[in-house]
This record gives sequence, structure tokens and C-alpha cells, in this order.
Amino acid sequence: MSKYGRLPLNSWGACRLLTLGCLLGSALAASAGEASSNHFQIHGFLTQAYVKTTDNRFFGDSPDGSFDFREIGVNTSYRFSPELMLSAQLLSRKAGDMYDGSLTVDYAQLDYTFHMSESARYGTLLGRTKNPLGFYNDTRDVAATRPGIFMPQAIYWDRVRNMVLSNDGAQLYADNLHGLHRFNLSFFAGKTPIDENVEKTYLDPMFNASMDQNGLTIGGRLLYEWDGGRIRLALSNAMLELDSQPNLIPPGSIDIDYWVLSAQYNQGPWRLTAEYMEEPINYKGFANILDSVDTTVDGYYIQGDYRFHNDWELLFRYEQSHYDKDDKYGSEISAVTGLPPYNFYSKLWTAGLLWEPTEQLMIRAEFSQVEGVIFLSNLENPIPSERVKDWNLFSLLVSYSF
Repeated sequence: MSKYGRLPLNSWGACRLLTLGCLLGSALAASAGEASSNHFQIHGFLTQAYVKTTDNRFFGDSPDGSFDFREIGVNTSYRFSPELMLSAQLLSRKAGDMYDGSLTVDYAQLDYTFHMSESARYGTLLGRTKNPLGFYNDTRDVAATRPGIFMPQAIYWDRVRNMVLSNDGAQLYADNLHGLHRFNLSFFAGKTPIDENVEKTYLDPMFNASMDQNGLTIGGRLLYEWDGGRIRLALSNAMLELDSQPNLIPPGSIDIDYWVLSAQYNQGPWRLTAEYMEEPINYKGFANILDSVDTTVDGYYIQGDYRFHNDWELLFRYEQSHYDKDDKYGSEISAVTGLPPYNFYSKLWTAGLLWEPTEQLMIRAEFSQVEGVIFLSNLENPIPSERVKDWNLFSLLVSYSF
């Protein structure tokens, strides 16, 4: 395996292997008997998107139209007993210049329940586990569970996806039901994959910095649900420290403290969701050169969904992101860096349509009007002067799951 836990397969090799796995999984799932499926299950998904922007690169060469967003996954689980289950997922994810489609172990975990009753369940997960952050982080790779074609970038930046997605370590969880009230508490600790996207997000690309994690990522989520999920509330947190060795300045470290506050209301065909994120970032060392860029990044989105037919749903979302919550439109940091202010914030209006002609097939179309570029990848848009402030984004996605 490489530094980032990837197997030595190129993008097309991974796609062929996972496509074969999906076809094989479909055949196995179709032929498996009801009794055996209680112990062994296999599922998968194939997702392909098209992205077109008026300016700026987003998931590939989008100004010319890009098909460089695809996800192919196969997951399986085996239950040894009511208390013990093993599950894993292989994933190939192509996302423009950010992720090249290499085959990765998305998660591989042993789930042991040490207490189970009609109203409570306590247990632990060991291995590579998904971090329970916000409403969607631990299911973000499955198109059918995302709140749109793309995650709300104000909360779930794709440019640092690997850093917040998972850990190699352990989780403890507790789930309690009291009448109409459900409480779920999770704690996690482990090592986080750090890749080039992270290195070029938290330090300017010109530094060509290498980064490694110092210590463990620790965090957790408290989730409350009322009346079977009619109202959902959550508070999530993750903390980690990155050691960095830049080329042009002395070494240092970066403390990251990621908080998400989430709320959702479900009533019949309506769903209203809002999440708010704060991320204090503290630069230490670096010969004090970066002291002035300490900041608290923040962002939020509000989304409404309306299921106007069994197979059709409308989506409307507004989101904002700011490099500094006290300098929302980037004027102060622009004066320090010399970069245009719109590099340090973004505002998006998104409208979308979902069609599910079958239980396995999903088709989405979305249009976004965008101001600002803070969430764009430095790998895909390396020259700040070439980024355009006002731009539009159209995307179309087809996903099949079994």
C-alpha cells in the first residue's frame, strides 16, 4: 500500500475490477437464500456524473464539460452472531484532479455489541471506520444517501474529504430509546489519512509542504431524534494536529478543531435541513511567519426537499462559506495576501430535481449559481488570478445500486 492506504491499481484497472465485483455481487445477491442473507450480505453501487461550469474547474475540466466524477463500490458484511459482525467496502472514486480512481479500502470494521436490549444498544467498532460527523459524513460515498449530487461544500469540503472521512482506530457507541426520544452517542479515535489535497489546502501550494499527523484524531457526535426522526439534532466534533515540512519556510504544526451543529425537520413529503460548521485553525512554529493567518473558518447551509410524487423530489439549497468568520467577505485577509477577496468566501444557490424510476436507479440534475471560490481545489485551480468570482455550475448524475 502507498502512504494513503491505496492499492497499486490505476483508475481503469480499479474500475474494471469493481465493475466485475458489482456484477458478481448482483448475481450472488440474486441467488442467495433468505436464510443465508441473515449472515452474509453483499451490496454495491455505480455512480457517474457530468459536470459543466461557466468558469473554474470543479471535478475535472468542467468548463469544457467533465465526466471525471464516478464512484464504484462493493461492500459486504458477515454476521457471526447477534453480537459480532464484520463489514468492509472497496471503493474507486474519480473526482477530477482531487482523486484518481485508485482502489481504496473505504472501511473495514469489526462491530461488537456488548449490550443489547429492546431500548438500548452499546458496542464498539474496530478497524477503519467512518467518522460520525454531521448528518452525512459517514454515508457521503453513497449517492442515494447524499443530500444532493455534491455534498454541501460549506460543511463537507471535497478538497479535504479523506481527512474527515475515516480513521484507522476505534469507536464506542451507545444508542438509547426512551418513548419518542432516541439518543445516540459516538466517540472515535485513530489515525487519519493525509493526502496531497490536505497539504495544498492548509498551506499555500508554493510551499510544496509534506504533512503527517501528530498523535490521534479524536472526536464524537451526540445525535437526538424525536418521534422516529421527525426532529433530528446533532453536535459533532473532531480534533487533530498536522506536522508540516514546507520547502520555503521552517517546519511547524497546524491544529484543527472541527465542529458541526445540525438540525432537521421531517414532515410528510417535506424535509428541512440546516447545518453550521466552525473550524478554528492554529498555525504553530513556521518561525512565526504564519501567525497572522490563524483563523476560524465557518459555513452553513439551509436545504429544503419536497417529495411531490413517489418517484420525484425537488431540492433547494443555500450555503455560505468564509475563511474567517469575522471577515466574511475576505477584505482583511485579501490585504494581507494580495489575493482577491472572493478567494476567501463563497455563496451558492442550488436547485435540483431527483427521479427514482426504480428502487435501484436514481437520476439527479442540479443547477447552482455561485459567487466566490473558497471551496475549489488548489490542485484543480492552482493559479488564484485565473479563478472567476461569479460562475454557474450544472451537474447530472446517474446512480445504480444493488
